[in-house]
Amino acid sequence: MLTDNPLWYKDAVFYELHVKAFQDANGDGVGDFRGLVQRLDYVQDLGVDVIWLLPFYPSPLRDDGYDIAEYYGIHPSYGSIDDFQRFLDEAHRRGLRVIADLVLNHTSDQHPWFQRARRAPKGSPERDFYVWSDSDELYSEARIIFTDTEPSNWTWDPVAGQYYWHRFFAHQPDLNWDNPAVKEAMFEVMEHWLDRGLDGFRADAVPYLIEREGTICENLPETHDILKEFRTRLDTKHPDKVLLAEANQWPDDVRPYFGDGDEFHMAFHFPLMPRIFMAVRQGIRKPIVEIIQRTPEIPEACQWCMFLRNHDELTLEMVTDEERDYLYREYAADPRMRLNLGIRRRLAPLMENDRRKIELLNSILFTMPGSPVIYYGDEIGMGDNIWLGDRDGVRTPMQWSPDRNAGFSRAEAARLYAPAIVDSVYGYQAINVEAQERSPFSLLNWMKRLIQVRKQHHAFGRGTIEFLEPENPHVLAYVREHEGDVILVVNNLSGTAQAVRLDLSRFEGRRPVELLGQTDFLPIDETPYALTLSPYGFFWFGLRELQGDADDDLHLAPGEWAEQEMAVFESTESVAAMISALPHEWLHRQRWFRAKAREITSIELYDRAIVTPERGARLLLATIRVRYTEGEPELYLVPLTFRPSGDAEADPQPVLTFTSEAGEVRLYEALLDRSSSLALLETIDNEHEVASSAGTFRGHRTTTLEQSSGSRSPVRRIAAEQSNTSIIFGDELILKVFRKLERGINPDLEITRFLVENTDFRALPALAGWIDYSGDDGVEASVAGLFEFVPNSGDAWSYTLRALSRYLAAASRSAADPTTTSGREAVRRMGGDYIASARSLGRVTGELHRALASAGAEYPDFEPEPISGDDIEYWMETSQREVSRVLDEVGRRLEAIPGIFPAHILNELAAVIRDAPNIRQRMDDLRLLHQSGLVKTRFHGDYHLGQVLRAENATPGGADEWVVLDYEGEPARPISQRRVKHSPLRDVAGMLRSFNYAVRMALGEHESSDLRIRNALEGWAAGWEREIRTIFLDAYRSAAAGSAFLPEDPDVLDRLVAVFELDKAVYELGYEVNNRPDWIWVPVQGIRTIMGGAA
Repeated sequence: MLTDNPLWYKDAVFYELHVKAFQDANGDGVGDFRGLVQRLDYVQDLGVDVIWLLPFYPSPLRDDGYDIAEYYGIHPSYGSIDDFQRFLDEAHRRGLRVIADLVLNHTSDQHPWFQRARRAPKGSPERDFYVWSDSDELYSEARIIFTDTEPSNWTWDPVAGQYYWHRFFAHQPDLNWDNPAVKEAMFEVMEHWLDRGLDGFRADAVPYLIEREGTICENLPETHDILKEFRTRLDTKHPDKVLLAEANQWPDDVRPYFGDGDEFHMAFHFPLMPRIFMAVRQGIRKPIVEIIQRTPEIPEACQWCMFLRNHDELTLEMVTDEERDYLYREYAADPRMRLNLGIRRRLAPLMENDRRKIELLNSILFTMPGSPVIYYGDEIGMGDNIWLGDRDGVRTPMQWSPDRNAGFSRAEAARLYAPAIVDSVYGYQAINVEAQERSPFSLLNWMKRLIQVRKQHHAFGRGTIEFLEPENPHVLAYVREHEGDVILVVNNLSGTAQAVRLDLSRFEGRRPVELLGQTDFLPIDETPYALTLSPYGFFWFGLRELQGDADDDLHLAPGEWAEQEMAVFESTESVAAMISALPHEWLHRQRWFRAKAREITSIELYDRAIVTPERGARLLLATIRVRYTEGEPELYLVPLTFRPSGDAEADPQPVLTFTSEAGEVRLYEALLDRSSSLALLETIDNEHEVASSAGTFRGHRTTTLEQSSGSRSPVRRIAAEQSNTSIIFGDELILKVFRKLERGINPDLEITRFLVENTDFRALPALAGWIDYSGDDGVEASVAGLFEFVPNSGDAWSYTLRALSRYLAAASRSAADPTTTSGREAVRRMGGDYIASARSLGRVTGELHRALASAGAEYPDFEPEPISGDDIEYWMETSQREVSRVLDEVGRRLEAIPGIFPAHILNELAAVIRDAPNIRQRMDDLRLLHQSGLVKTRFHGDYHLGQVLRAENATPGGADEWVVLDYEGEPARPISQRRVKHSPLRDVAGMLRSFNYAVRMALGEHESSDLRIRNALEGWAAGWEREIRTIFLDAYRSAAAGSAFLPEDPDVLDRLVAVFELDKAVYELGYEVNNRPDWIWVPVQGIRTIMGGAA
């Protein structure tokens, strides 16, 4: 929910996006408000506070919407006014504010106002809405802004028989703000959108509202009179809204736009941005220090807005000619990169995709005095397309996934408003949200952490800034202070390591704590403080006061609670009341919450325990029971902690705020806090028993934990986690907290422990410990597992996609036929190292299954058992029932919602639906399991390329190349089902289906309008999949040879693998129908191929 803080904009992080570029919901190739609603959870999870929308009004789009043809509507490509309102309401429900561009200076020449004006007689009220002249010599001292396209600020209109004035493009005539009717009309526009709930405006081109002869027609006093009136109107009805000025001027010239706090709340600091780029390229701090020092003071309630990149070119208007030439040489050597007086490039290409530089620039942006703006896509390092015209190259579709069209749209690629980035460095196959959410070390997850830390400290948004002056010119160091919160920021602007000594004598006795990793540094004394920084490295230090002999770690945790708060915390009744007040929408937003489609009726306290660590604050382990309108209730673990509302270390998004005897107190998700995570690790390490109201939480450790180095820093939460919450400790251990509590041991703990303690299989992260729960009512559940952290170079999915990309690029140049002998040899040759990697993956899979089948009678939960006739009948019935359910649902949707599925797949989809009886009959092949005398064993249960990590510095085909993760099985199934024994060939089928998905996705990256090339690549892709399947299966057979779960007859093995693949493809079809309808073609084609139809 939105806070009532009237100065909310001073602490806010803004996220700028274009509706058309974010998500297309209706498949027409253009983003829309319905699509934006679908992606609001992502924006919220990023941690930003405000969405800034580029123009969405009706427009001919000759200037991407800044040529507005009607102020009260929504461009039809983006949806309806109802779609906009739903977006606004959903954003507010998630605690996100929304501001929008409002173009004050001009309209489109297609606006009805202008069309009436040009046809009206001279001197009429209609003509007077715009600025006209019989001569083009008036206001000759005004500069031309778009020097690349406009020869003059005047354009002759033959209909009107006069020249009209325009400071920008000729199709954007300037409004006549000397006319009171224009002012009133624009005031009414503003009030219309604010009444709808919009939280403010970014006012475009405000310095140019008024023209006067003998001036440059910028920043005139009359402009400020208008803006003061504008602000008065806003404050009268909407005092909590904000106005942000776009005034591309020197700071001294922008200062008047704040007035005495009675004009704009905020204004962009344009001159800082190019100087940040200049400083990093030159490796010296001078450009940044000079521009901040010449920035004037502004009223207390006002704020600067800072940015690195946005939807326009990197403007170089506010630099000298010499500086402009330098920046052009360094950042825009290709003339296509230049536009007007600027550079039309995104952040990552400007930094040559150097992650160190990207992080450094964001460090500077987020710690300068002002509120930062993130341009959509920069949080994942998106690239640009300099071959597109105007500024379109930095306005390409958001890259959500490696799916077709980057997951932005299910339209044909040719229909997109602009092509997605497809080059080898920044292409959406490599740079996308889905991949980065899965990697704890991605730029996206790093940005989330940066945002989170910034929001914990008001000093960044409200504090003073004091530059330090070390002898080393390559180091930019400054102190930010606000109400006792002191932060030291040190940036190395150089590409080489730098040493620096800082005069911090006035902070003698304080201890620097690095804020991103919560790492203690040595205390400050009277001598210069020495630091060494890596190339382009930086530190954010909180300078904490030492409190006598108190343990320093107390400063890393929330403050000590008052006795009154402890009384609330230890009272079952008080905790139960708080749990029942947990917002249902908060629970629905959590990634780990499984029942997002179910309506909650109540949340109850099931049990609670207080963990009291040796250091830091206590935390509450709350087990909650969630009841629904339909179906059985579920239990979830919700670790919580209290913190006083004003605590600088508090996470910015409390779960619940309430009033106790100690005053206002906030309830927080504890696993966002370092000390709380360490408390759970401590419970395992010390094998603590924590008594709860109705049971006991117990910690257990293994020799793996005992043999670890003891390093626990830094502590990082993996933002990409879905059904669980995972925390990494010092790149050595990873704690997985199982949020949904179910009866029985979690298979991830059970299988990992069995493999490590009883087999020679080592291609897995060892179990270091766990926490379990025993309830007085007999409930036994797994709470958390602690595993060895495996250094890796990414998962097999990403590795496979990269290999396929290289393969298809080579195949596109080949004239061979992949079905011939020489063609098959070419497949193996172009497959490169992946051939060996697929072989080692097959071998590891076989070794895993042999290990799981090695148990004797002393391990009844793992001992192999003969597959009985009853097993077969149950499995067949279950599979056949699932076929009927999925295909019936697909058929119903096909009839009820025309156009829900991609047109190109409809014929094959209809064929699959018609083939339902044969698909059900095909499940009869499961009888071969019993007829062949095979056994059932434990198995992985959710085996695919994303569940396998490639070891760091691995050799393709090497014995230690792969590490298999996550033995939980499919999280959507209950634990009782995930622990049952079955044929491990289900895992084999899962991996083969994963290969097929990878092939389909990679082909989507290599789309061509040339039918001949498309067909050739289809053939080469089929050849690759055929070869990899064969290699994987041969290696698997060899590794598992002689096992009682593996049929000796190769034909029987092929039929069994095929029926399990069919079963998996039907499951995939059901999943895609509910989650990604534009991807149903993959399982549909898989089903058709297995059943012998055309694929």
